[in-house]
Amino acid sequence: MRKQPILVADDEAVVREALKDWLREGGYEVATAEDAEQALEIIGRQEFGVVVLDLKLPGKDGIEVLKEARAQRPNLKAIIITAYPSRETAAEAVKAGAIDYLTKPFVPSALEQLIEGVLQEIETKAVTEKKEVEVAKREEEITTHLEQGKTHFEKGDFTPALAEFQKVLEVAPGNLTARIWIHKAKEGLEAPKIEAMPGEEAAPAEVKRKECVWMKMGIVSFRLCTKDYDCLTCEFDQMMQGGGAAESPEVAAAIERLKALPGIQRLCRYALRGEVSYRLCTRLYQCVNCEFGQIMEEAFERKMVKLEARREALRKKEKKQAEAKV
Repeated sequence: MRKQPILVADDEAVVREALKDWLREGGYEVATAEDAEQALEIIGRQEFGVVVLDLKLPGKDGIEVLKEARAQRPNLKAIIITAYPSRETAAEAVKAGAIDYLTKPFVPSALEQLIEGVLQEIETKAVTEKKEVEVAKREEEITTHLEQGKTHFEKGDFTPALAEFQKVLEVAPGNLTARIWIHKAKEGLEAPKIEAMPGEEAAPAEVKRKECVWMKMGIVSFRLCTKDYDCLTCEFDQMMQGGGAAESPEVAAAIERLKALPGIQRLCRYALRGEVSYRLCTRLYQCVNCEFGQIMEEAFERKMVKLEARREALRKKEKKQAEAKV
């Protein structure tokens, strides 16, 4: 335990010197004051671990000194000593911020024991606060790396994303969230090998970042959508629904496990795609035989027709405006 400076303020020279000598032998740096004014002046220019104040000091009593001293140093720790103890003064001392109240005569070892207890409490509090700061700093660092990594991941920048997630493990080796994201980033780095079927057109970057419905269903470990969820035009989706997936025992087994799930655990592909808030699959993902699927596709086609009509009208308007300028 670090020996912090001690101030002993007492108008009796014998008491001051005896306590100073005793505490110095214990390894403490000790300052002394013989009256209230001197005590306040010393406290104003130096910080002490503990201040020992006699209740009856010339000029002001120890409690008044304590009140003024704590106005300057709110965390000041003080012990009141007195040859005239009373419940009233003890209660007033505690109210003023004293941590203890010692009655004269006492042996110096009793005072030193109180001082050691106070300093141990200060040191423990300081260590605890330091640990709390370190933990908060570490949590902030983890959060920052995770957020930056996710931002990179969402943009499809898997290499810097992986680096950010790995930095989390340097700070917190057992962080489960970072480990999961590291796995996803590594899968993202391998994605170009399996991202598109032969003959598929490259999709815009924002489309590539969407997870394939079959990945969302848990049947394939990783695949990104290349058709903006227009599954009817997707060769991979047709292969999966048409039985071509049976060539892979793992995929076939995954499909069977999916079919074995209770109905309430099988979300419709339109719910997985985010086009409806909630709907359960009633056709075991054979969407070509699903009335709801047909309704959704017809609605999509009507929407596309209207959109194309608007675009054509806009093109004609722009053409007329250009001709009018000529």
